[in-house]
Amino acid sequence: MLRFFLARVATAVPALFIIIALAFFLMRLAPGGPFDTERALDPEIAKNLRRIYRLDLPLMRQFWLYLQNLAHGDLGPSLHWRDFTVNELFAKALPVSATLGAKAMLVAIFAGAALGLAGAMRPGGIGARVVDGAAIFGIILPVFVVAPLLQLGFGLTLHALPVGGWNDGAWQNQVLPVTTLALPQIAIVARLMQAALRDALAMPHIRTLRAFGMPRYHIYIHALRAAFAPVVSYLGLAAANVLTGSVVVETIFGIPGMGRYFVDGALGRDYTLVMGTVIVVAAAVLLFNLIVDLILAWLDPRVRYESRPR
Repeated sequence: MLRFFLARVATAVPALFIIIALAFFLMRLAPGGPFDTERALDPEIAKNLRRIYRLDLPLMRQFWLYLQNLAHGDLGPSLHWRDFTVNELFAKALPVSATLGAKAMLVAIFAGAALGLAGAMRPGGIGARVVDGAAIFGIILPVFVVAPLLQLGFGLTLHALPVGGWNDGAWQNQVLPVTTLALPQIAIVARLMQAALRDALAMPHIRTLRAFGMPRYHIYIHALRAAFAPVVSYLGLAAANVLTGSVVVETIFGIPGMGRYFVDGALGRDYTLVMGTVIVVAAAVLLFNLIVDLILAWLDPRVRYESRPR
């Protein structure tokens, strides 16, 4: 397992470096700059600002200095929020986004697995059809459509939940954003779980257990381990979808998370803020994929041996 872990880490580090390099140079090559405003700055002031933030240096020199600061955990000063560094902004925003993302993932895993299990237990029943139909709607509806519908239904019509704001993380303010992020993942996890459990129940060793008269719940316990492998393998992509979806959700619900800072940074050409968001999100996705790979290797030892070079 240690060798498997080190091999995955060895592939994650170059991937993160490539993401950092691409984001850095694409941001610099995009039209516009952080000091471009509707009212043009005095050329001397603009020159001094570029010198202060080292934007007057050659591009490769800027990249090398950025990597040096990054190695010390310094994401640099924000070019849009002039009185704050990116680290200070993320110290407040990251816990908010992490809370929403973690809760959305937990809801998606448990609710999706439960719905998939219910649908697989009666393949031709109403439950399976309901799961299939609900999954289709959950997959095709994007979060920017689901969020306003939930705000309209539960906020403006029923007056049961607030339509926006954070309110220091009150649970009422988290219900709609977490639901919006979780719904598409619930649909996909339910479909995957249902299909994988059906295949697992049709395996020869499960038929053998049935022939020996093993109780039904024991059979499902044996089948679930094989059925969880496809679901677990999807969780890395699910985490990426939740993190990218949070950009839209946090903007719609007015939540002070990393998504809103990313939007503000992109609109204002705040290089360091956008770079910091990209790095944190990429590192989180790579870390989550590493955890998923380790869980898969534990569920199915063949994964470890198949990954070894021949």
